[in-house]
Amino acid sequence: MNAKEIIKLNNEKREQLNEANLAYYEDMLLYIRLSSARSEQYTEETLLELLEHLLQAQEEGRSAADVFGNNPKEYCQELIGEIPEETRKKQVRFSIYIILQFLAIISFVNGIVGFGMYYFFDLGSDMTTFSIGSGIAIVIIDLLILYLFITIIFRWLRGSAFPKKKQKKWVEFIQIWAFSTFSIGLFVFVIYIMPDFGATMSLPTISFAAIGVILYGLSKLINKKAKMV
Repeated sequence: MNAKEIIKLNNEKREQLNEANLAYYEDMLLYIRLSSARSEQYTEETLLELLEHLLQAQEEGRSAADVFGNNPKEYCQELIGEIPEETRKKQVRFSIYIILQFLAIISFVNGIVGFGMYYFFDLGSDMTTFSIGSGIAIVIIDLLILYLFITIIFRWLRGSAFPKKKQKKWVEFIQIWAFSTFSIGLFVFVIYIMPDFGATMSLPTISFAAIGVILYGLSKLINKKAKMV
C-alpha cells in the first residue's frame, strides 16, 4: 500500500478505539506526522503498526499507557529517530507543489476579484499594470512569509500534542484564526509598501485567473507524478 491508502486504512481502524485510547493515539499521530523531513511512507507504516498494536491491546483490556508507557512524547521521539528522512527529490517536488498552489490561488483570486470589481461595480480597470521587478520581490517575500506561517503552525500543532491540560477547541480556533489573519495582512501589507521598480507590463485583469488555473494544473501534474498528497 502507498501512503495515501495507509492513511485511509488508519482512519477507518481508528474508529475502533475507545475514547481514552483514541485521545492518546491521536496525540502520538499528530506528533509523529508533523516531524519534519521524514519519509511519509515509513511514517504512515509506523503509525498503522502502532494502531494495530493498540487495537490488539484494547481487546485484551489494556490501555494505551500500558502499551506505550506514561511518557508518550519520549516514546515518539525514539520512533521518529528510526524513521528515515524523505528523499531530497521528494522534498524539492513537494516544495514546488506548495509554491505553485500558493501562486495559483493568489493569481486566480486577483484575476476574478479584479474582473468582478471592474465589470460589476465599475471599480479598478480591465487591465492590470505592474512593475516586473517589484512583482518578483513581492512574490519572493510572500513565499518567505508562507514558509514562516507553515513552519510556525506545524510547530504549534506539534507542541499541542500531549498537553498537561487540554485546551478548549474554541480557544485553539481563535488562536489559529488570529495568526492566519495576521499572516494574510502581511501578504497585503507587502503589496502596498513595495515601491515600483523595473520594467512595467500590462495584462488583462482576467488573464490572472487563467494564469492561476494553469499554475494549479501544473501543481496537480507534479503531484500526480510524485504521488505526494
